[in-house]
Amino acid sequence: MKLRFKKTAIFPIVLSLLLPLCSCGKPQEMPKPIRPTTYYSETPSEPSFDSNTDSDLQTSDTDSNTKSSDTDTTSGNSEKKKNNSSDTQKLEYRREKSSDSDKSSSKTTSSKTTSSKTTSSQNTSSSLFPNTIVTRTFTVEDDSNEQQNQSQNETDNSSQTTSSEVREEPVPPAPIEDPQPSDTDTDTEEPYQRTDGKRLIVIDAGHQQHANTAQEPIGPGASETKMKVSGGTQGRTTGLPEYELTLQLALKLQADLESRGYEVIQVRTENDVDISNVERSTIANNAHADAFIRIHANGSDNSAQNGAMTLCQTPNNPYNAYLYNDCKALSTYVLDELVNATGCNKEYVWETDTMSGINWSKVPVTIVEVGYMTNPQEDLRMANDENQCKITEGIANGIDRFFNEYNQ
Repeated sequence: MKLRFKKTAIFPIVLSLLLPLCSCGKPQEMPKPIRPTTYYSETPSEPSFDSNTDSDLQTSDTDSNTKSSDTDTTSGNSEKKKNNSSDTQKLEYRREKSSDSDKSSSKTTSSKTTSSKTTSSQNTSSSLFPNTIVTRTFTVEDDSNEQQNQSQNETDNSSQTTSSEVREEPVPPAPIEDPQPSDTDTDTEEPYQRTDGKRLIVIDAGHQQHANTAQEPIGPGASETKMKVSGGTQGRTTGLPEYELTLQLALKLQADLESRGYEVIQVRTENDVDISNVERSTIANNAHADAFIRIHANGSDNSAQNGAMTLCQTPNNPYNAYLYNDCKALSTYVLDELVNATGCNKEYVWETDTMSGINWSKVPVTIVEVGYMTNPQEDLRMANDENQCKITEGIANGIDRFFNEYNQ
């Protein structure tokens, strides 16, 4: 039995076989894919197509399906009908995958990261699989993304370098030399020029004509303050002010000490001055005195109280406790010799940390209370010139003993 084929039925088949061969001469155009029967992929991913060729693919599939239907109707071959139904299912599968590929392709384009370009080519050299499409997937990184990544890496490297530089140990600065005093610096007090081989005694005639009620620290760094200097007491009988009596005694003591070979500095030689207790101690400190003698007269509400005493700091003084032994010895010697010279009542060495003139001292210091001006009899004796000489003689004897017996 001879099979008859219409020319119109054969033409589409021949055309489908010749189209791949004709398209090889035009590499610049994307060939229209033929419906595959078997898929081979070099990657495990599902086959994908460019969105640019999707419309052509659908048109070709529609034409091929129509032509195949005409051929199947003409030939009446049942086997071709089965293949047609299977091809229709594969076409639907491809369309679904193609739409998914379009969605993923649009997402990749919007994120501007790495774009994937899929190139499809027909394998026409194989005679075993003339209708097989081999899909090769190539990943090409965008140049702009590569430049951005490179610049980002450089930025990270620079930031790491900067952070590492910050963590490095700083180079210690060069030592700064102590500034040398300028020749024109007038704030620095010139040191006292002492006579070689002589002991230096600083004498402070207590109080002054006008009190200074301003406050000053009771000691170096102390928060407690005290009046800078007061006017002192006065004689109950004579009316002699204390600041005048102390200056009279200081001048007599200077003469006695100089006659014994001492060098003497007077804190004040006048009554109308304004020198605080701290400033008086500073004078002795700057002169590096061997002894600082502060002359005062006592007073009491009890007019019967009389006698002499001396003062020094306690062994626990927070400012100059290291001078306690020297000051205690100086105070003891002076008090003993003063009592011996005048025959007055001996009270005691009062250890106290309430005196600014003692707390600020850096040299051996003592306060000599020569008697009570509030006692009428003692007031008259201390105002007497002859008795004043006995007082100063006893103080000078105590200074001699301090250097000869204690501080040799």
